[in-house]
Amino acid sequence: MTIKRILIIISMLFASSSVFAQDKSGYYYNWNIDHTERYVKPSIPLTKLEANKISSYLVEFNKQNYMTSVSYFFEGKPSIHSNFNAFKMVREHSPNQFIEKFMDNKGQFVLNNDGVYKRVYKLNDSGFWIEKMNYDRKGQLIEVNEVARVVVERDEQGAVVSEIQYNIKGGVIPDGNGFSYVHFKYNADGLTTHRENRNREGNLVNGKFGYATVYFQFDEKGSFFEEEFRDALGHLIVHPYFDLAKIHFRELNKYGKPSRIYYINENGYPHKERAYAVVTHRPNMTRESITYFDHVGDRTSDRNGVYSSTYEYDIKGKYLGKTHYDITGKEITAK
Repeated sequence: MTIKRILIIISMLFASSSVFAQDKSGYYYNWNIDHTERYVKPSIPLTKLEANKISSYLVEFNKQNYMTSVSYFFEGKPSIHSNFNAFKMVREHSPNQFIEKFMDNKGQFVLNNDGVYKRVYKLNDSGFWIEKMNYDRKGQLIEVNEVARVVVERDEQGAVVSEIQYNIKGGVIPDGNGFSYVHFKYNADGLTTHRENRNREGNLVNGKFGYATVYFQFDEKGSFFEEEFRDALGHLIVHPYFDLAKIHFRELNKYGKPSRIYYINENGYPHKERAYAVVTHRPNMTRESITYFDHVGDRTSDRNGVYSSTYEYDIKGKYLGKTHYDITGKEITAK
């Protein structure tokens, strides 16, 4: 093969990569479902008409296939109630790091809702981040939910296999499961299957809530549909806050929203008192209501006496809270 032909093939590969990156830009329901933290992988593409009716993310990529920005819209209007807590997040890439900063809908750099002005990611030799830090407008390291810095380890394929969170003083901050040294496993699509609590020696140990592993299942679009809690010996454990050992989300719509939820006890059977729930959503895909039923399909209540709840959001998509009702339809205050 001649040098000229090789150069032509290389140029064609670069051109096709550029076209792919540009084609990938657009509106999506999920802006990133790559749990391995290697690439940005948006999911559930939306037409402009769909994006004007529900919540959506406008994701933009450059010719090198790096995400350059993501913006959040609620019913087609700019909103700051995204999962990164701002209207827009931009990424600035360099060989040794990338930086995330936040913008309002006027194009001005701002603090996000957590008070973060920029988030700095340090990269390894393979170009994947291994440490991220939160900074305020003055360039001072700050904490968000007690966490200022996150350090990860990666496997030979670049996937994140462990994570430790630190505060400003260098103390370890457990995650929401009470896990201090978190380890991950994934399926072939890069979606999390296991979130494990391991000690410094690598041994699986129970966390403060009595379980050592959270198991997950996601569909190919990244929609979450199952979760369970097990101790270090593999036994199902009832979560003290959720009153369940396993939960199934079923009858998902095209955006991954369930219309039924099933609750499983530590023996692997449906709860007798609260076996399942019926869920409704508004046209904009915010949750509208949830209603509980027992194992034979009769109306029932959860352990706080709640039979049904309605969910409220403002016009910008901000969640405002729930109103609870008992089995007679009377409004109550849940514990």
